[in-house]
Amino acid sequence: MARAVKVAAARVCGGIFGIVACLAGIAPAHAESPPGPAVVDGTMYFALGGWNCSIDPNGTVGCDLTVPAALMNVLYAGLQVPVPNVPAIIIDSAALPARPDWISNGSHTLPGGNPALPRLTAATNHDPQFSVTHAGATCQITFNGAATCSSLGHGFSQWGPEPFGY
Repeated sequence: MARAVKVAAARVCGGIFGIVACLAGIAPAHAESPPGPAVVDGTMYFALGGWNCSIDPNGTVGCDLTVPAALMNVLYAGLQVPVPNVPAIIIDSAALPARPDWISNGSHTLPGGNPALPRLTAATNHDPQFSVTHAGATCQITFNGAATCSSLGHGFSQWGPEPFGY
């Protein structure tokens, strides 16, 4: 019969002062790592920079923008089409590029906001700072601070004032 075991947080003590502090019951001060993405009914929720995003089990990616973008450029049939007033962005079809989502109504955001992604340990200066993959979709904050997501052969990114979908 398997028994569930609850594991309490462990305290790590290093060096002579760390050992003394541990014995005295004083925990070292440090920033805790964010909890990472939350999965609810197969949909992953996470914060990507200032956006609240989700990836559903079918690979649909959507992000609610904290501040609506005044303009989004969408690459459609080889032409860059500017689209105004963008509260959210979605990739939900292999046939259509990433585009504005005016009917999201906060559907990519959990009550209270989405959890932040933990920072990655980069091997080089060109590795992403934050990254998550779920159901074939990937979202990340690149080394230069750009937010990007890709799924179903399309993607979107933002580096600067306007998001770009393709």
